Amino acid sequence: MFLAIRELLYAKFRYVLIGLIMVLITLLIFIISGLAQGLSADNASAIQDLKADYILIDPDAELEMTKSFIPHEAHEEVAEIDGVKEAAPLSIRMMNAAVNNTEQNEDVALFVTEADGMLMPSVSEGEKIESQNEVIVDDSLKREGVKIGDTLEFGENSVFTIAGFTENQRYSHTSVVYMDGGESENINAVTIQADEANIDEIRNKLGSTYDVVTKDEALQGIPSYSQEQGSLNMMIIFMFVIAAFVLAAFFYVITLQKRDQFGVLKALGAKTSYLLKNLVSQVVLISFVCIVAAIGLTLGVEALLPEDMPFLLTADEMLQTSILILIVSIIGALVSLFQVVKIDPVEAIEGAGK
Repeated sequence: MFLAIRELLYAKFRYVLIGLIMVLITLLIFIISGLAQGLSADNASAIQDLKADYILIDPDAELEMTKSFIPHEAHEEVAEIDGVKEAAPLSIRMMNAAVNNTEQNEDVALFVTEADGMLMPSVSEGEKIESQNEVIVDDSLKREGVKIGDTLEFGENSVFTIAGFTENQRYSHTSVVYMDGGESENINAVTIQADEANIDEIRNKLGSTYDVVTKDEALQGIPSYSQEQGSLNMMIIFMFVIAAFVLAAFFYVITLQKRDQFGVLKALGAKTSYLLKNLVSQVVLISFVCIVAAIGLTLGVEALLPEDMPFLLTADEMLQTSILILIVSIIGALVSLFQVVKIDPVEAIEGAGK
């Protein structure tokens, strides 16, 4: 580490350029990751956060819940199966709501379920639903001026009062509105709480009439979800590959330039393992500083983004991404290790003397 730090201080400009490029690449990875997670939550947080382990849907719907139609009796049938801890019906409707009987209209996703069931989210402001004329809405509607006590009209004789707000409930890039469905004739899905050990037995009892899928599988049925995530994840993967190639090229060239110096050090008794540790220490040190700088810049960019922009990057996700970047940096620098190993002290000294 001593030799690594001395060299970094000696060739400051060279390593500052490398660091600057790495900071920009890391910053871009963080920003794209934040956009990917933000778009994922904006498109499907209501499904991701469902208090359920599995979802029962119509097999003909091809995982798209809005196209699934199940008799309400299926809910009671599923609830009575051994191994099912709890089951709740769910209907999803993409609707347009008039606010306070005015010209203000908002596109919303209507989630119809049981008022006292497991799917009804906790209220961050206001009260829980106490009647079928009340709804709970996602707090993103606050940005549109909607407040508790306002009414949402979905058509003639379909007026509902906002009883409370909930957080992070989005579906297909629209705010979710939760409503008590009562005993409707048809539903889109039945959500199930059950242990993984019992799910095969539950599937066998239901037969081929219905599909029982995980929440992750159900996400693929949301329009444009997989396409959005696939495109952004591909960009992130390419950024990791670019980072590895850039660092590999930089350290390979730098190692070639220092070939004679490494040869002299070997002639003086320095072990190859010591020189390798020096190179890896440089990579780790530069990567760590650049990652910390990129995290600071990412937090600054996040603070400047508009409130309605879907951007989400948690501490755990930043830590995981940072570790991946560090690993990729080390892998990129491994190309240079071969040059250090094969250096012949005699040839290096003779080359330096020419």
